[in-house]
Amino acid sequence: MWKDSWWIAKKELKMQIPGIILTLLFTIFIGIIITPTFYLNIINLFEDADIYGSRLVFDGYTVYIDSILVDAIFLGFTPCLSALFMWGPYVSLRAIKEDPFGKRLAVYRSLPVSTEVLTLSRILFMLVIFVLFSLAFYLTITFSVPNSIFIHLEYHQFLAFVLFWIGYALVIGSLNPYIESGTNGKVLYIYSFILMVCLILVLFLVHQVWNTSIVNATILLLTRAPVIPVIISLTCGILGVITMAKLLNKRLLERDYL
Repeated sequence: MWKDSWWIAKKELKMQIPGIILTLLFTIFIGIIITPTFYLNIINLFEDADIYGSRLVFDGYTVYIDSILVDAIFLGFTPCLSALFMWGPYVSLRAIKEDPFGKRLAVYRSLPVSTEVLTLSRILFMLVIFVLFSLAFYLTITFSVPNSIFIHLEYHQFLAFVLFWIGYALVIGSLNPYIESGTNGKVLYIYSFILMVCLILVLFLVHQVWNTSIVNATILLLTRAPVIPVIISLTCGILGVITMAKLLNKRLLERDYL
């Protein structure tokens, strides 16, 4: 089963090389853009420097744009690393009517392969691009951020931070194979919209009620206990992948491709 699944996933990866390259370059670009703001957040957190590039003040209440931006990237962008979000159906409204993922699956279903093989191929494809894009994103930040950040964060704490957010991104990102292959183009856009609204609400509540940054909160947590939160996060990510694989396999057995 693994051999057949990898054959399909590898074939898909070769077909999507332009999309992989474009998404990879955009991911690196985002990593470069967010690094200075991420660095300032660390400095503000540990040195109480109160250095921000952008802030808004409403009736004495200060909104730190930079802090919200960093949270938005880690909370909303990193889960996108499990999909070719700069290619194909993700950038074309025609996907709502044409359902390209469904058409591609119909072709694969015509082959003498089981739904288990097809499901595993979707999961393998997702994991390959997720690992590739995550490495590109976090390595870009690691090599771009000033070395002075490691005065405040030890190397193992920084690694724990990266692994924690990888686990989180995998939890949300594991939904993508099911949304892409188990539903249709309309659901893909509805899901993306609902997810975006939910993340905006979370950002608003955290910054408004607790007046803190989600990224900064995780950094403080991981400097005190770097192991257990990472284990929990990665475990949740793995369980998410396993759960979505089971749900997708069940869905493929029931789906009508005509």
